[in-house]
Amino acid sequence: MYQDIEYQVSDRIAVISINRPKVLNAIRVQTYTDIIAALKASEADDNVSVVVMTGSNGKFTAGNDLSDLLPGGDLNAVSEGVAGIFDTLAGMEKPLILAQEGVAVGIGANFLLHADLAYAGKSIRYSLPFAKIGVASEGGSSVLLSEAIGPKNANDLLLTGRFFSAEEAEKWGLINAAVEDGTALEHAMKTAAALTKNSQGSIRAIKQLGRAEGHRERVNKAVLAEMKAFVALLDTPETQMRINHVLKGGK
Repeated sequence: MYQDIEYQVSDRIAVISINRPKVLNAIRVQTYTDIIAALKASEADDNVSVVVMTGSNGKFTAGNDLSDLLPGGDLNAVSEGVAGIFDTLAGMEKPLILAQEGVAVGIGANFLLHADLAYAGKSIRYSLPFAKIGVASEGGSSVLLSEAIGPKNANDLLLTGRFFSAEEAEKWGLINAAVEDGTALEHAMKTAAALTKNSQGSIRAIKQLGRAEGHRERVNKAVLAEMKAFVALLDTPETQMRINHVLKGGK
């Protein structure tokens, strides 16, 4: 059923694992399709109380598969995938827990803004490299990141595109804890197991009440504006040069 992820349900916990290890779990159009389907399946399944998302082979994700952004790529499908995944996340009623190791680049870091809880291996490398590649930020980060960590910190990450650490992410409250490498999933599963014992009605009410009014519509509006700017920038020679440089191993 799924090509780019693994999906399992056990003891009321659904685990979604991005599974493209040869490309550091980079997310292509098919990956978006698979993740969206798995998130919707978990929401509809009465046997699921909590969703955990992770990545295979000790990596979370290297971000968007840049080959999709070259001439000949289906930008409409990419835009629909991005819009679809963040709309789905914004509408989730069940708690989502992230277990991240290795790298979490671009959308991989932006998932933090849409998860309820998160754990990361202490040596993970986060990055929001949109300005380095020559595109706009995505995932609602243009709005949500400054609200989460303050505008100066958000500008630092978005304008420089620098790597940041699990220690910084923990300091800003983007993750619950930086844990020993290789144990993020263990911590996430332990927390998920604890949540399955609580009132599911209470958990969903608490999650809903904790969101700003019109949260889903606000996220969708931000993502739409971001993708409009993203596509416009993508169609410039400078951005195509930058993407080709990265694909050829440049930094």
